[in-house]
Amino acid sequence: MKFINPPLLTMVSLTALLVGCDNLPIKHEPKASIGQGNEAVKHPVVTVPDVVPAERTYDSVWDHIRAGYGLPDAYNNAVDAQIRFYTSNKAYFYKITQQSEPYLHYVVSEMQANNMPLELALLPFIESSYNPFATSPSNVGMWQFGLQTGKNLGLKQNNWYDGRKDVVASTDAAIRLLKKLYARFDNDWLLAVAAYNAGDGTIQQAVDKNRRAGKPIDFWSLQLNKTTQGYIPQLLALSKIVANPNVYDFKLYPIADVPYFVKINVDSQINLAEAAQNSRLDVTTFKKLNSGYNGWLTDPTEPRQLLVPVDAAATFKLQLDSLPKIANVKWQEHVVKKGDTLDAIAKKYGANAEKIRSLNSIKTANLNIGQRLQIPLSGSDDNSIYSAPEKTIANQSTPSSNYYVVKSGDSLWSIAKSQNLSVDALARMNNMNSKSALQLGQKLLVNGQTIASNNNDQRKLNYTIKSGDTLGKIAAKYDVSVKQIMQWNKITDETNIRPNQELIVLVDAKN
Repeated sequence: MKFINPPLLTMVSLTALLVGCDNLPIKHEPKASIGQGNEAVKHPVVTVPDVVPAERTYDSVWDHIRAGYGLPDAYNNAVDAQIRFYTSNKAYFYKITQQSEPYLHYVVSEMQANNMPLELALLPFIESSYNPFATSPSNVGMWQFGLQTGKNLGLKQNNWYDGRKDVVASTDAAIRLLKKLYARFDNDWLLAVAAYNAGDGTIQQAVDKNRRAGKPIDFWSLQLNKTTQGYIPQLLALSKIVANPNVYDFKLYPIADVPYFVKINVDSQINLAEAAQNSRLDVTTFKKLNSGYNGWLTDPTEPRQLLVPVDAAATFKLQLDSLPKIANVKWQEHVVKKGDTLDAIAKKYGANAEKIRSLNSIKTANLNIGQRLQIPLSGSDDNSIYSAPEKTIANQSTPSSNYYVVKSGDSLWSIAKSQNLSVDALARMNNMNSKSALQLGQKLLVNGQTIASNNNDQRKLNYTIKSGDTLGKIAAKYDVSVKQIMQWNKITDETNIRPNQELIVLVDAKN
């Protein structure tokens, strides 16, 4: 018998220990003595230091997502159809992967911290094309929360701020909601995601119906509406493309797996445009990161947190003290009543009419009954703290609201005038005529993008669909979004288009 000498045995044992400690914590005990005859040969105790595995890093955020896949794999006709849809719209999808750059790493990191499948970070591609300003008839933000859902999730909403559009707050809310739905539906992620789309009550009713009938209660066995039936296949199709983009001849916009922004606390209300200019930040980027604020002024109370690109954070912090202070301004909300004018309101509160106009983005002398105005009662006389400088506004592209809610006293003429539209253009956009009656609470598409004859920035285009066209191809051709085309043309199903069908597309005048 050949004996291994003690020093060699110790090295072999230590090597084995070190190889095995990459991922698992190991309790190290002194080695047992090895007897040779009746004598015990005692070996020195080797103390192996506790090893804390370094956090894994990835070349790209896409690699990070792939490493955290956890949804049930499925491949069927519905998933295949969605894969074909995405692969026929590669240019458009490349644009929206590029649009996700400021936010995707943060969403992925938060989902990983909550032990969730990282494919769920792809949901905002379906919901909003990763646009925190996205607006649909009843939902807003990157995660597309409705008014009441946002309130139920604790998202603050007022004239200053809407947490549904706040990247950090809405992502936190989406994660909490998805986890709650996961627990409710017995740890079934597909049912949880379906409930995120359709509502937990709708999915519960479908589950209960199948259960009573003795049928399976998995997602694929439920009777659901067409939108929800297609929602899960969309997510799974995206996950398959992200998993193997080369297989589908797909190109994903390269996004590094590093934070894009940092959170910085501020101790008072500030003007976003002033903050960006003082710190030499791109105003459009800064506004996108802080999309929860409805105007240029931050909320006078809370939140007191701003998102700043990592590479500009140090400069921004240094410039905070030099920003105009608005801490002493007191605010009063005024609800417009019949007969109110800006001058009368300003006189009532001892305020400046021009400041009220600038702060509330009022473009005409007409006020709407029920309109809520923020009135500055005291503070600096410098109008620049209330609005973005003109040169800043000219260079930024903050999206405006897509819809106008009809109020008492409104007419097509007054609404068109307030939105810088012609009556005919407003009527066409909403499939109406100039004599159509309006109803209180009715939502009219205005989109902040006009077809008025006095607007030189955009023009209306009539596009005839050709064989092989998809909305994604058309959107990429004219540099607009699929959702915009659907809204302009009242399309509810993006796959339900036909050759020779005419579409309205609003494009830049220079195109």
